Amino acid sequence: MKTFRKSFTKRKPLGKASAKAQSAMEYLMTYGWAILTVAVVLGALYSLGVFNGAAFLGTSCISASGFYCTNPTLSTGGVLTVTIGQVTGTTLNNAYLYFVPIGTSFSTSDPGTSIGTLSSGQQVTVSIPLPTGSPYPATYTLGTPISGYLYLQFTDIYGTTEVNKIATVLTKVTATSTTLTTTSTSTSTTIQYIYCVGTYAASPYTQVYYAPVSSTGIGTWTSTTSYPVVVHDAGCSIYNGYIYCVGTESASPYTQVYYAPVSSTGIGTWTSTTSYPVAMYDAGCSIYNGYIYCVGTRGASPYTQVYYAPVSSTGIGTWTSTTSYPVAMHDAGCSIYNGYIYCVGTYGASPYTQVYYAPVSSTGIGTWTSTTSYPVAVQDAGCSIYNGYIYCVGTGVASPYTQVYYAPVSSTGIGTWTSTTSYPVAMADAGCSIYNGYIYCVGTSGASPYTQVYYAPVSSTGIGTWTSTTSYPVAMHDAYCEIPGSGGGFFGGGGPN
Repeated sequence: MKTFRKSFTKRKPLGKASAKAQSAMEYLMTYGWAILTVAVVLGALYSLGVFNGAAFLGTSCISASGFYCTNPTLSTGGVLTVTIGQVTGTTLNNAYLYFVPIGTSFSTSDPGTSIGTLSSGQQVTVSIPLPTGSPYPATYTLGTPISGYLYLQFTDIYGTTEVNKIATVLTKVTATSTTLTTTSTSTSTTIQYIYCVGTYAASPYTQVYYAPVSSTGIGTWTSTTSYPVVVHDAGCSIYNGYIYCVGTESASPYTQVYYAPVSSTGIGTWTSTTSYPVAMYDAGCSIYNGYIYCVGTRGASPYTQVYYAPVSSTGIGTWTSTTSYPVAMHDAGCSIYNGYIYCVGTYGASPYTQVYYAPVSSTGIGTWTSTTSYPVAVQDAGCSIYNGYIYCVGTGVASPYTQVYYAPVSSTGIGTWTSTTSYPVAMADAGCSIYNGYIYCVGTSGASPYTQVYYAPVSSTGIGTWTSTTSYPVAMHDAYCEIPGSGGGFFGGGGPN
């Protein structure tokens, strides 16, 4: 019997390998396009900087109890703008806001700006120009992060100066504008103004003008309430919404003292208040923590007298004698900063380069101490203090009269004086004041037509380029000019004061 054997050898079905290849190709085509699309999207996001760590940085301002902080923004110009407020139930006077980078300690040389008076429940928007270089960014490009603390220095109701850390700020550059934002309330913008009182150059010598100031210069000058008597070389200072002017070289008995309210509409009615104890002009007067301090005089021998008195919205109180100046002194520049008064130069005692400083308090001025002499003989210079540096513009003694010097100030005196950008014209007897990172100088007795006005940026590296701005309406020198809450004015001021 035949045995039949059937071969069961397996054969691959025809076309099965081709089917698998086709399936693989379809898989690659389907998911390959998806992967490619994802890669393209990731590349685009990377090019836009999304994967830069700064892109994930949030913006916050975490405030301490009793204070309010919101909306921190940083511009490509390095200007930090933030809205702050306080609900402590009291009014904070002479308020000055500082920014302190993370990892550093508070110092009055940190960048900051004046606020003036900050009432309970009030909100203000403040701009602080920041420098470049460690610990700050080298450049302020979009996305550049920065973090730090806000410190508020102010005077409490007892006249004591306090410094509080009020907020922690975390932000990055999101704005391309380089324009400084002036201090404003939460509902309307308040433009800052410069006020100039009197002149030795144009009859009737009682003129008073004011004008808006900004990072683009000084705007239109407007006439406001004239001074009650012929005035020049008076010691004036602005404090808490009032201007106080002490003495005059032009009207006997030279002891007159007047005060008036200041506002965005000018200066109000001048009111007579407590007369100065001696004939007084060409002295240095500054207000700090509710007291006015006047150093020296050209009106009464021995020219070393120093007096102080309380100031308020009702005028100036009783004048009290305090520590005399070490040398005969007038035509010097005096400014108060962080509890110390600094006086530069004198027209009363050779070699005219003397610089002294002393502590100030509600009990008067303490011991005067000599500090770094000025590089040239100096009188009638415009000196102002801002962010821990003193800037002095011009001199009435040493040719070419355009010299400008600056130096650091501290509780141990004034450091090394450094030359910086010269003034464009011979300059003496001008009114200079610093505000929001710019110095403004009005008039001069050194160069006709005596109506010149210039401004320039200031920083810890000196003064930048001087730029001409709106001329003063009349020939002007030996007058007093100040921006409220500024870094000081000619023969007075001193921020924060």
